[in-house]
Amino acid sequence: MMRLGGTGGQEPGWTLAHIAWVVNSAMYAVVCVELYRRAKDTTSGGRMLATGSLIVGVIGAGCLLTQMVIDLVVGFSTDNRTDMRALSGQIHDLPGVQSAIYDVGPVLLFLVLIVQAIHLAAQGRATTLFATLVTVAVLVNGAELLVEIPLRLAQAGSALILWLAFLPVGRELLRRSSSDPARAATTWQALAGWSLILAPVGQIGGWTLMRFGGNEGAEPQSTIAHSVWLIGFVLLAIACVELFRRVRSRGAGQILARVSLAVALISLTASIAEMLVDLYVLSATDNHAQLKALDQQIRSIPGAEPILYGFGTQLVYLGFLALIIQLAILKRISTTTLTLVLATLALFIGYEVLDGPGRQALMPFAVLCMWLALAPLGWRLLKPAAPAADAITP
Repeated sequence: MMRLGGTGGQEPGWTLAHIAWVVNSAMYAVVCVELYRRAKDTTSGGRMLATGSLIVGVIGAGCLLTQMVIDLVVGFSTDNRTDMRALSGQIHDLPGVQSAIYDVGPVLLFLVLIVQAIHLAAQGRATTLFATLVTVAVLVNGAELLVEIPLRLAQAGSALILWLAFLPVGRELLRRSSSDPARAATTWQALAGWSLILAPVGQIGGWTLMRFGGNEGAEPQSTIAHSVWLIGFVLLAIACVELFRRVRSRGAGQILARVSLAVALISLTASIAEMLVDLYVLSATDNHAQLKALDQQIRSIPGAEPILYGFGTQLVYLGFLALIIQLAILKRISTTTLTLVLATLALFIGYEVLDGPGRQALMPFAVLCMWLALAPLGWRLLKPAAPAADAITP
């Protein structure tokens, strides 16, 4: 898409290409997780290698994804190539951004793929051909750093070789999942169940840590609080997907459910991005004055304030409420659950709108109502299914 008109920021090729790369980056993280799961090394050194590779690979994929999101923001916020370069340069000049997001992070991702592939081949859990193809693909991609290749053909060739390496693995996984759907359903139930129970806990956990020094930038409270919030938002995203799965409507109802889920997930993505930006600010500064200055510099970037700190992070309430109302109409949740969710949203809105000494007291009650609404749904998912009446039990 970049070759067909996207180069230089031309639309729509630029935007479509970077959206594709965002999805690609997330998929690379999933690949790293799957290769880690396949390792199953019983030696201490092997476990450390597998775990370290997983952590570095996911971080590298996150850096690559962040790079694509930055480019998308730059593209949406500017009207011409000159403005794009100016805004992009402003972001690149932020401490650590160029080295972490553009130089080191993505390289680590691809180096980790080589390490994971060779590790699996050495254990006999992958073929030598698989490890060879992954290694060649990464080396071909890296050739562009040493030799000027027209049209970035090395990148295309590298992607094709990786596809040839991963295709048999992916087909094997698809065959396995289709032959054992019950296992996949059980795994999702456990993940969704704990997400429904723990998502509100993450919210109140971060809020509590900020009350004990985090608001003043004190460490480690502030960093831990934002990390807890980050995990909480990821769990809430999983919870929203589970609520969407329960709708199972048709026609306009299903369209509404999809729109509601999309709004919630987009907003939660903005919330996750806000936490990542705040963690970056905390790590890149040494005192409260520097923290405020860098925070203001980031907020001054076009679109950053409303997306990361304004309506972008608050739209989750709208999508979440729409899903809950649909479930109540379809009688898939109780009136009590709906009432608790409405109370939660009313308290959250009051927390956002009010400004005074009593404002902070609303948050614990809002989170409590949210937990009382979602936790029973989670417990039911975690509770083992009762055997059928005619089932033979040992």
